[in-house]
Order: sequence, then C-alpha cells, then structure tokens
Amino acid sequence: MEEAAAMLRPLQQHPHFADCLRAGGREVVQTDAGVMLLRRFGLANVGLVSRGSAEMLEAQPPARTLRLFTPDHPMGTEMQDHGFARLRPAVKVAEWDISGPDLRSGLRKTWRHALDRADGLKLALTHMPDASNHWLLMAEQRQARDKRYRALPLWLTRAWATLHPKDSLLIEARAKGAVVAGMVFLRHGEVATYHISFTTPLGRQMEAHRVMLWRAAAHFASRGVVRLDLGTLDIDAAPGLARFKLGTGAQARALGGTWVSVPGLAAVRRQFVRQFPSGKKA
Repeated sequence: MEEAAAMLRPLQQHPHFADCLRAGGREVVQTDAGVMLLRRFGLANVGLVSRGSAEMLEAQPPARTLRLFTPDHPMGTEMQDHGFARLRPAVKVAEWDISGPDLRSGLRKTWRHALDRADGLKLALTHMPDASNHWLLMAEQRQARDKRYRALPLWLTRAWATLHPKDSLLIEARAKGAVVAGMVFLRHGEVATYHISFTTPLGRQMEAHRVMLWRAAAHFASRGVVRLDLGTLDIDAAPGLARFKLGTGAQARALGGTWVSVPGLAAVRRQFVRQFPSGKKA
C-alpha cells in the first residue's frame, strides 16, 4: 500500500525531487513519507514541506527549526494537533486523469474543436537536455521576469535532466522552419507534472500549447502514467489559463493551505482538550 501511494506522490514529495535539491547544494530531511527542505532565512532555520502527506507531520527537522507545511489535502485538525497555525488559505490545482481508455471523450467541446482546427505544427519529443543555455530555459526565465511570477530555479531543472533524464519529456513545436513553442514535463512515479513552457505569437495563433499538451497526455498514458498535474489554478488572476487547463477534463482540487509551526501550541491544545473534551469553555 505504501509503495503504491509513493507512486502517486506530488512532485515536491518524490525522491527524484530530493535528489535534485541535494545536487543543488540544499539540505533535506527525507523519510519514507516524503521530503522536507531545510533553509535559513536571516536568523531563522526553516523546514519547508510542500504538498506533504499527514505522515510527513512526524518528520523531525533539527532543533529550533520553524516549520512551514502545505498539506496536499485539507487536514486542519491534524495540523492544529501538531502545533501548526494557518498562515494562508488553500489554493487549487488542476489534475487530469489520463488513465481512461478514451482521453478524447473527456475534452470539453470548445477545447476539442480548437484541437481539431490546429494544423501545420511538427512536434519533436525528446528528453530535457542538461544545458543551461537551452532556448526554452532562457525563454522561461525571461517570461517569468516579465510576468513577475516565481518558477522553480533553473538549476533544479538541469539537475533533473542530469540525474533523471528518462523521467523528463521535452516537446518542441516547429512551424515554417522555426521553433514556435516548447513544453517540459517531469515524470515521478505514475504522475507527470507540467513544468515549464513558452509559446511565440505564431505558436499561440497555431494552438501550439493545446497540441503539445494533448500529445504529452497521449505519450504518458501509453507509458503507465495515470495523472497529469497541470499546476495551480487562479481563476481570478488568470481566468483564461484556468479555463485552458480545465478544458482538458482536469478536475480542480483544493490543497490544504499553508501552515506554520508555533512553539508550544500543540501542548496547549492537548491540555485544553483534556480539560474541556467537548471543545467548549467552562
């Protein structure tokens, strides 16, 4: 059962991710349940658990380490019992089940029709090369800077390409003799995660993103992957991107929010529960 659960872990809790963090000189606490990244911010030692399971609540960082924890599923009571207080509300992720026999039937009508109209692209599927100057990595860096969003660092992508190249997928789309778009996916167990992408104006006009994502789904489904993680959804800030992801038939799922450990809070809560089992004050 534990081995099966490990095959479905999110990217941030997979052993491949821990390997890449170590290759980048980062310190981690790794258990059978997942991964904790240890960082230092000013005078504070911080243990970061991203999309962790309930079992990762038992992972012990070094003494006097503040813990930040983002559960992969809602589990408020358990977090409080372990001395955590909520810091941020939950976000949602888009997860596409690609395990069925007919992927196409799950596409929304507008998504399917746009895919049918796409024409003229030539796709090349390879593994991500270990090259910091690869055009897609450079384009992604510029895009992140221009649009002011935070992406996983370049060194982590390169570490994955070096350590686990066969668990990466690079798709490049060409039209009129030039590369017009690219996408990278990272496979971890029976899940693959959308990692980075870039599309030129011509690529957008030719629906390159749609064609590449569809090709990636078919590629992974034929190789035993059961789910594509399409990343977070922000319907307010990026409604078009959210519609694009959900148009595949992906489901929106809430994570568990962001929590911070508060020294002594767990002991206080246990004492309160012992004195007032009903949860009500006397």
